This record gives sequence, structure tokens and C-alpha cells, in this order.
Amino acid sequence: MQFKHLVVALLVLAVSAPLALAGDVVAMPTGNSVPAKTVQVNYIYWNTDAINTPVGKVRDFINIGEVFVGVTDRLEIDYLYAAPQGWDKVSDNSFVNEVNAYYTVVKEAPGRHPQLILGATNLTGADWLPSLQRPNPDGGDDRVSPFAVASYNIQTPNGAPNWDKPLVRAHLGFGTGWHDNAFFGGVQTMFTPKIGLAVFNYQRYPAYLVAYMPIPGMELNAGYDHGAPLAHVSYNLHW
Repeated sequence: MQFKHLVVALLVLAVSAPLALAGDVVAMPTGNSVPAKTVQVNYIYWNTDAINTPVGKVRDFINIGEVFVGVTDRLEIDYLYAAPQGWDKVSDNSFVNEVNAYYTVVKEAPGRHPQLILGATNLTGADWLPSLQRPNPDGGDDRVSPFAVASYNIQTPNGAPNWDKPLVRAHLGFGTGWHDNAFFGGVQTMFTPKIGLAVFNYQRYPAYLVAYMPIPGMELNAGYDHGAPLAHVSYNLHW
């Protein structure tokens, strides 16, 4: 499996902000943002093959931790931490970090216009994961990568989502740098308040994710990319 498959597999793992919309993806910006005074904590597990990363080949698994903070109703700050082959199997420098910022310039107006978010990933210029344009596993991609993304509920049920009329939200964005200087996007669907599905295309590869919300504020996810299994858990905290 090539590293570009790792990129997609990592992308598919994160769950949505507390909007009850299944399947945000790591490092691919979407039009979902964490509400003000909310912290979303995510843990991601992926059973990897022999794949290149900035700290060598992953032949076992990779752990990813994420913290998304809704600073205001328009500003979100994210922190991502990746540890190939587990927290206790790597040296002190065998991890990668990323800090991202999202700002909602235009809020969605149902029946009128979509939401528009502007931002950038890897704000600190850290040695993040390799990209399609910079695939060197010994260096990774340290570019600050701006993006713009719009999103809109193309179908909203009257009340809770159901199988006859699910909630359907579409995303379309464009990003430079690590985002491959290309368009990206996808669709999230909630069939019930507890069951959802997401399909995305990012960095020219598709990704798929199913979601289950057992209790308010918690989301469990599983997905596949090129046959590689993915697992993820998320929980929201409010202050």
C-alpha cells in the first residue's frame, strides 16, 4: 500500500462536530464547525500495512489524537497528534503534530445560501505527514495550507431525520498546499438521530464512513479505504 492510501485512510477517520452529521475527515476541511464553548476529543485507530510516514514505515498500527475547540460561534482551533505504531512503541520524536484554524465567514441561511468557512491547516509549519506533492517519508509536508469550503443542507426533514427523509448535507471546497491544489468535497447523511453515512473525495481518492451515536455527545465510526479497516471514537464536552 502506498502512502497516498494512508493519507486517505487518515482522512476518513474523524467524526462530525456536534451537529449530528456523520463523518468529518481528518485534515479535509468541511463546513461543520464545533459550536462555541465546546471541545471535541477524538481517538483514531487504523490497522495499517507497511506504509511510509515521516518517521519511517508503519507495519503495525497508528494512533491519532485530536482536540477540536469552538473558541467562538465562528472560530475553531484544532490540534492533531499522530503516533505511528502506538504511544509506547516510538521514540520521543516519532510523532507528527498539526494545528489548524477554521473561521466561518458566512453562516448558512436555509433556502438562501450555504455556509462559507475560510482557514488553514498546519499553521505552525510543523513537519506534518507527507502529501501527494511532497511524498518524502523522511521529511513530510511542512507547508501552511489555506482552504475555502462551503456546505449546505440539501435536504432537511421536518423534525428528526428518518429513513424516508434523511438529513443530507453537501460540502465543496478548494485548498492549496497539503490539500493538493484541488477541489474536494462529499456528502453526509443521517438516516436516524443515531445512524449516519458519509462519502468523501479528497486528494483525488474516495473515502467512506458509517457512524453510530449511542448517547448524546458520543459518536462511534468505522470505515474502509482500499480495503483497510478504520475505527474511531469521539466525545463532546461543553463549558
